[in-house]
Amino acid sequence: MDARKRWIAFSAVTASTFMVNLDSSIVNVALPTLSREFHLSVGALQWTVSLYLLVITAFLPVASKLADALGRRRVFVTGLTIFVASSMLCGISHQFDLLVFARGLQGLGGAIMQASVMAIVTLMFPAEQRGRALGVIGSIVAGGTLMGPILGGLLIAAFGWPSIFFVNVPVGIWAIFGTLRFVPNFPGKPLTHTFDWFGGVLFAVFTVTALTLLADLSGTPELGRELGLAVTSLLSLVLFIRWELARPEPLIHLPVFKNRWFSVAMGAGLIYWILMLFPSYLFPIYFGRVLHMHALQIGLMMMPLSVSMLVVSPLGGYLSDHVGTFKPALFGMLLFLIADAVSATLRANTPLLLVAVVLALQGAAAGLFSSPNNTEIFSHSEPSQVGIISGLIASERNFGRSLGVTLSSFALSLGISMAGGAHASVEIARVPTSVFSTGFSLAWGIATLFCVVNVVLVILPFAAKRRHRRESNAL
Repeated sequence: MDARKRWIAFSAVTASTFMVNLDSSIVNVALPTLSREFHLSVGALQWTVSLYLLVITAFLPVASKLADALGRRRVFVTGLTIFVASSMLCGISHQFDLLVFARGLQGLGGAIMQASVMAIVTLMFPAEQRGRALGVIGSIVAGGTLMGPILGGLLIAAFGWPSIFFVNVPVGIWAIFGTLRFVPNFPGKPLTHTFDWFGGVLFAVFTVTALTLLADLSGTPELGRELGLAVTSLLSLVLFIRWELARPEPLIHLPVFKNRWFSVAMGAGLIYWILMLFPSYLFPIYFGRVLHMHALQIGLMMMPLSVSMLVVSPLGGYLSDHVGTFKPALFGMLLFLIADAVSATLRANTPLLLVAVVLALQGAAAGLFSSPNNTEIFSHSEPSQVGIISGLIASERNFGRSLGVTLSSFALSLGISMAGGAHASVEIARVPTSVFSTGFSLAWGIATLFCVVNVVLVILPFAAKRRHRRESNAL
């Protein structure tokens, strides 16, 4: 490939990255609008976000293996086609159940696309140009996430909520055409062993049942149904672990978790992604329900979160390289703790400047923590396991985001129930403002507890290293 065709192909492939990240933030701005349009309770509303993330989480490991075996371009274009078609279905959905189903299809397309983007770019570019290309992908991720709130607000204000899904169609059509026209047809590599379909099914069953169980608790749980989900989730997890450990070519390489500090760092990363979804999910509902903002105002108010994360993220990487992972990760999590604790005090009369500062603090905290945490994860693994660890981090990210939406919705519903009886199962618009504010505060109180747990997880490896050094010096 010459340079011109390579970068045209790059723009087509990374258009999918832009869409997926735009979609993850643009829908959050529409949450108050969707709750009014379909008369939704807190528990029902979260499905518009959580099912999308849940399907990505459940299918991503399988999609990665399929892309390796069948060829990256073929699988990638399949994912693009599903994503574009399901985006159109989302836009024409006039029933909530159909919208949720279409969001699930979007998640399927998103998982297939995410499984191939980085690999295609790596294969297209020579080694001396890959760093630049991968760096541009990082900017595209940030740009899509940053544009989501403001673009969503503008589109909803001008054309209504379906337009936030229709915007994917022209971008997706270009991505399909550009990929077929300019991206080489990389052949797949045959699997040395039979594809691990059973492992994929077990992982999907565990993910779906575990998150559905948590989501049901946000509404009106039924004892028999919840017990069945809990048993199914636990059994599928146990079977998955036993099955994967016995496979010669497993779907997920579990032996890496035998390293205690690797597992601790992965646990800290999982909680980080849970915390990231609390503001993304809760604040748009707060702005719409308590402050009575319209979609464009909500989009503008969400901007400090993305902007501060974009600005501070390079600093987190720089500090990780120059002072180690402990200090920036700890400081980032302490910032999270402060911001989440302050969020629990927000009310209808809180100055908007303070709300914007809180969101900016959460974005800065994320920027400081993310890179050091990833560096810490890789530091506890072998160089030959880079690909395996990258896949685990991707699965952790999507699972954590799914948990974040579900847990924040559950915490908000629990707070509303405690403050106002049966209000958690009724339409959000009918919940009294004082009751909603109490539920909002409890949700942030739970987020603050997650921060405390993560501070401990950050300190543990550092304390163990210091103790080991002292013992070595004593000898």
